[in-house]
Amino acid sequence: MKVLGLSFALATLAVATPVPSSASASAPSSFRVGKVAYGGSGCPQGTLNVDISSDGRILPIHFGKEFAASVGPNSDPADSRKNCQLNFDLQFSPGYQYTVLSTDYTGFADLNSGVKGKVKSTYYFSGEQDQATAGFTLNGPFTGQYTKHDDVALAVWSPCGSSSLLNVNTEVALTPLTAKDTGLLTTDKASAKFTHSLYINWRQC
Repeated sequence: MKVLGLSFALATLAVATPVPSSASASAPSSFRVGKVAYGGSGCPQGTLNVDISSDGRILPIHFGKEFAASVGPNSDPADSRKNCQLNFDLQFSPGYQYTVLSTDYTGFADLNSGVKGKVKSTYYFSGEQDQATAGFTLNGPFTGQYTKHDDVALAVWSPCGSSSLLNVNTEVALTPLTAKDTGLLTTDKASAKFTHSLYINWRQC
């Protein structure tokens, strides 16, 4: 897996994207993404970009053009599904916990009638058995941009401490695999980026 070393300082400016109203405690005074390890058919090395909002609540993930599923006469069956496994090492002030509150997906799809597209993500903390899955389905015919917001029923919180490993497995997939049906479920058409934003909820231990 590719490993990125990332460090972000918290600013005092408010973010433009509104945080869901169910978010509670403010973020810890010290917060950084220590590193991100990733790998999979949809995220070859050098294709992933991770950022963090100024208030420590939103973690946008920008995928490259490789994170695209396709079906049709000229497509390889292996291209019908792409995935990316991400491991986030979040480091923060002692005495806090966090959980994934909700998620946003933004991208582009071009699906013939009869083609079904699925975007799905599974979330879990290392060392914990509980996990949650969020996502959505697009049914063809459909052509255009899509934006989807999902609440994530991740009841488990990270362990109390100053660091925790968050795991996210994201995939895009298309069915059926036939010679006549064509479809593309891919990155944002204008910027060649698929954006997946995690909303982080904090609380004090």
